[in-house]
Amino acid sequence: MSLARWNKAAPSRLFWLLVVLLLLAVPAPSLAQGPGEPTAAPAAGAAPAAPAAKTAAAQAQAQALGPPPDSWAGQLEMLSRWVDQRRGPGRCAERCYALDRLRITGAVGEGPLQFELSGGVLADGPVAIPLFGPPAHLRIEAVLDDGRPASRREAAPISFAEGHYYLWTAARRFVLRGSLWLEGDLTLLVAGPLNTFEADVTGGSVAEGAQLSGLSGATLHFSRDGGAAAQSAGPTVFQLARAVRVGREVSFEYRLVLRSGSDLGVVRLPLAFGEKVLDVTGASGFRIEGGELVLPTSGRTAEMTISGTLPKVGGFSPDPRSAYEWWLFESDVEHRLTVKGDIRQVDAAESPIPRTQATSRLLLLKRGQRVEVEVEPLAGVDVLAAVVREHRRTLILTERGDLVADDALTYENNGIDYLTYAPGGRPIFLATDGKAQRIMHQGAAAEEVLVPLQTGSHRIQVQSLAQAVVRPLGGSMELPMPSYPLTASEVALTVGLPERVVPLALLGGDRPVWFADSGDAVAVAFGFVAAWIAVRPGGAPSRGRLRALRALGGLIMAGLWFVAPATFVALLVGIATAGAAWLVGRLFRGTSRAVAMVVLLGMGGIALLVGLFAVSAGRYRGERWNSSYETSMAPPSSARIAKLDDQAKGGGSLAPGGAVLEGVTPVALTLPDYDRAVQASRELVTRDRVFHPVLIYTTSSALVPLALLWLAGATILLAAHRAPLTELYRRAAVRLSRRPEDDGPDIDRPGGGGGRPQGGARHAPPVG
Repeated sequence: MSLARWNKAAPSRLFWLLVVLLLLAVPAPSLAQGPGEPTAAPAAGAAPAAPAAKTAAAQAQAQALGPPPDSWAGQLEMLSRWVDQRRGPGRCAERCYALDRLRITGAVGEGPLQFELSGGVLADGPVAIPLFGPPAHLRIEAVLDDGRPASRREAAPISFAEGHYYLWTAARRFVLRGSLWLEGDLTLLVAGPLNTFEADVTGGSVAEGAQLSGLSGATLHFSRDGGAAAQSAGPTVFQLARAVRVGREVSFEYRLVLRSGSDLGVVRLPLAFGEKVLDVTGASGFRIEGGELVLPTSGRTAEMTISGTLPKVGGFSPDPRSAYEWWLFESDVEHRLTVKGDIRQVDAAESPIPRTQATSRLLLLKRGQRVEVEVEPLAGVDVLAAVVREHRRTLILTERGDLVADDALTYENNGIDYLTYAPGGRPIFLATDGKAQRIMHQGAAAEEVLVPLQTGSHRIQVQSLAQAVVRPLGGSMELPMPSYPLTASEVALTVGLPERVVPLALLGGDRPVWFADSGDAVAVAFGFVAAWIAVRPGGAPSRGRLRALRALGGLIMAGLWFVAPATFVALLVGIATAGAAWLVGRLFRGTSRAVAMVVLLGMGGIALLVGLFAVSAGRYRGERWNSSYETSMAPPSSARIAKLDDQAKGGGSLAPGGAVLEGVTPVALTLPDYDRAVQASRELVTRDRVFHPVLIYTTSSALVPLALLWLAGATILLAAHRAPLTELYRRAAVRLSRRPEDDGPDIDRPGGGGGRPQGGARHAPPVG
């Protein structure tokens, strides 16, 4: 073809080429939908046809009504079908739509509600999108916004089938706006799946919540709380909310709300689960007739609360008159609940009945649904609900064998009301935090005292009396101790004894307490050393006799430490000072010896004072401890207790002869004095780890033979030192009888100076 002919035919050929390319690139909407295809929604009562069936029917109708195949329009139609066949079916196979957000506004019970539903189609063609239901109680009018101008928008193609309405559209993105009328029980079925739901309504609320997510086949319940005129014009409302609480017993609480256009009259509530009604508030009275709770009411509205107990938990279902019911299930920490059933669980914060446990579950049961509840008791573990931090017991034995006990307990309580306390004797006084309390028993013959316990940290004091038998020569004595079902961190026992009872050991504590300790052992050792140095009998005794006398001297010093500690210390210091003086006399002469003697005597005096103070420190500490104990732990004075009792009773009375009166607040007894004390303690005292002290003692009568033996040994020891003691006495007498003018240069010569003493002290042999 020449260039001139190509230019002449170019416009028409270019036109047809552009048309073909345009058809290949962007198929016209008329090619995707046959010209004879209807745009209306499917007929009512029949489900919409599948997308593939609709496409095949449109192609068959297009072939029947299309242009002749020999014309250029027929050729373009054949080209369009060929392109559609080459493109193949759409990617969507099952759910070919997506619903994003549903928002409902308006006033509940006052005309229609406005809604706005946004979503999109995922297939290449129109899709039937399920909307709301049920159609029998719902009417919808809506406009579809599929991207076209507002002037070209028409009513949305909506029909119903299988219990809900459908929207028929092929828009990739659409917004459906319109109105819906709820009739009957104000429920709305959302087929979904729907991503989010929002409600902004007035005159009522949505029972499931104003903002929800992930709805599929969900039923939304609208509640109406309008004015009295709207309530009187509407149907009878029967709203029931229930709470079942599982603890030591199964209890229930029902909240019933009734509204009607006329007087309610008598309302009957079936007790289908074996409820035992204990109280009803909001009603003038109630009675049980034939397994039903009869509630007389007056007026057109009524709100009442019903409480009681259930025999057990099991299957529960709502009342047939309720469209839906709230069910709140709770259990304490000792039980575990298991809820079975295809029931929707909602946020427990929306419960009409206040929650009491952290394990609460709130369910929304619709009419005809049923829930099965099982309870499993958990194994309890013994814990310390109360504990005694410190228990100090003072037990004093009198000369006549009476045991006066004073107990001071500091406890920590977290829930126990009373403590059964067995004092180990006859209780005579009870006080809590320094305030006297009446002594109470569980029964007339019960020995335990019921001590009221307060929550927190407090202190109680109990005094009791008992009897003990003291044998003439000694033995063992089981000391009574109180018994109570609490764990004590530490129990300290102080036993006060009279002068005639001498303790040898106190057993039963964490460690045995003996009459002698390490300090006594040190003192006895010093006594034996001093006796070994000081025992030097006169003459020339044999080695065996000398050892026997020194051993006897050690025994005498040891006995003296236990009988008269002050004398022991004085004698020990005297022996040490004498030995030091003998050593100074050998080391010094003249003035130096005199100065050394003075210093030695001063040091001996100081040592004597220190020793006497150390000996009396033990007894001093015991007396001071007992004094501070009585000061800090003693109960209030009798005058103060009488004043408090008079204020509480408005006066008081005296018992004849000072006897004990039953039911009167007691007065504390002053503890008797004691001469000896021994202490023991034990930590972590329980019923399985009891503190059972045993006192091993002797008496002063049994110690008389030992005292006689000690005196005999001291006599033997003095007799063995008769010659040295006589010589020491003679020299002391000579020194004391010498006058100052008798001193001269020849005083040291023996026998000189007309029979006067001649300074024998300087050259006399040492003692022993």
